[in-house]
Amino acid sequence: MTRRYICPAYRQRRGVEMDFGYPTPELFDLAERGEAVIGGCGLSLIGEPERQCLACGYR
Repeated sequence: MTRRYICPAYRQRRGVEMDFGYPTPELFDLAERGEAVIGGCGLSLIGEPERQCLACGYR
């Protein structure tokens, strides 16, 4: 189950935490259905956003 957050731009509970690292097959499925966000697997993640709105894309 993905924890939802209120998007500051959209004002709805559509924000989710971005997943970093090598994605699992389950995460790919969730992202394809629009239920999760894959943040990437690079090493320089300092300062990157931690959440993204599934409705408007706000990070």
